[in-house]
Amino acid sequence: MQARSKAVYENCTVLDISGNLLFRASRKRLDWYLSRDLATVIDDHTIQLKFANRGTGRSNEPFYLQDMRNACVVCGTTDGLTMHHVVPHQYRQYMSTDIKSRSSFDLLPVCMRCHDQYERHATSFKKHFSKCFQAPLEGRGWVERRDIGQAGRAAAALLSQHADKIPEARRAELRRTVQAIAEARILLFSDSARSCIEAWKQEQLDLSSEAHQGVLRELCEMEVRVPGPDFCTHGEIVVGAVDRAQGDCAMCDECRTLVTGGVPALVVAWRRHFVQFARPEHLPQHWVAEYPCTQQ
Repeated sequence: MQARSKAVYENCTVLDISGNLLFRASRKRLDWYLSRDLATVIDDHTIQLKFANRGTGRSNEPFYLQDMRNACVVCGTTDGLTMHHVVPHQYRQYMSTDIKSRSSFDLLPVCMRCHDQYERHATSFKKHFSKCFQAPLEGRGWVERRDIGQAGRAAAALLSQHADKIPEARRAELRRTVQAIAEARILLFSDSARSCIEAWKQEQLDLSSEAHQGVLRELCEMEVRVPGPDFCTHGEIVVGAVDRAQGDCAMCDECRTLVTGGVPALVVAWRRHFVQFARPEHLPQHWVAEYPCTQQ
């Protein structure tokens, strides 16, 4: 992860048609309104809407109205900041829109040093979920394409520096393996490689041909293990189980509580985990782990 090149918070202001503060926003958000002639410029960091908005925005939520410090919420430094997802994206992406729409609450500036230190604890928490929810970190539902692995090994042997030392009978066997599997899996190749493979039906694999070598290289680079039709990511399994209140007696008490409390409980659990292990000393005002996950 690299440090951000620009400020985490731009602290721009959006006013309603009556001049009341609606919410804070990024420069990009201000430009969006201005480019559509939906607002007028008040000053360099403030715009006022030209239309009567339907709701009150976030005028009743002090957290979203305050100026935010561009400083690490853990140690307070202003150097080397990253945008930390308190609720990791691999979980939040599977949550409902009403929860995802308020994700900015759980995006906090953290310096690279503090981020790296906390991520070790976050990984342990994910492993804990992996065990309780039977949700492997790499996901569930992988498919092994054994023929691709076989063809890839044969192609690698034919491309090796010592291919000329392979007995001719063995090289012929490797060529037949590559040709048969490449023809069967032709849709996995690039257009140029497909043309070569089609031509193999009338001619043999020519190891001196750059085009034919390109086919071999593509075979070597193909993934043997790929997501199958029923593949689910770790986050998808965990969020789905919590959302559907699916648990079992093998779960720890904490995870059973999550299942009972639903997705909002999972959000709060990640917030509490961040507070417990990162020990932030510079959190914004009004930031608390139990803050509502949806619009009230």
